[in-house]
Amino acid sequence: MLSRMLGPLAVTCLGLVVLFVFFSALGAVSPGEVLLPALVVGVLATLFLGHSLIVSRHLREHGNQDMFRSVNALRERRGF
Repeated sequence: MLSRMLGPLAVTCLGLVVLFVFFSALGAVSPGEVLLPALVVGVLATLFLGHSLIVSRHLREHGNQDMFRSVNALRERRGF
């Protein structure tokens, strides 16, 4: 149950980080002025990075045959 929830939570964390960076780049939000949300976004970015590293390590070590089959089927369907 928890593993099914981690994917959408990781994507939500990434979306919030990208949203904060976008508004910071526009100049609407200054990370120095809003310290608490900047710290929360930093924690979310760290959690997303950790999740990504764990998933990539798991796929590298154990392999995921279902995923490899689906990727190969998509490639064969497209022709490359």
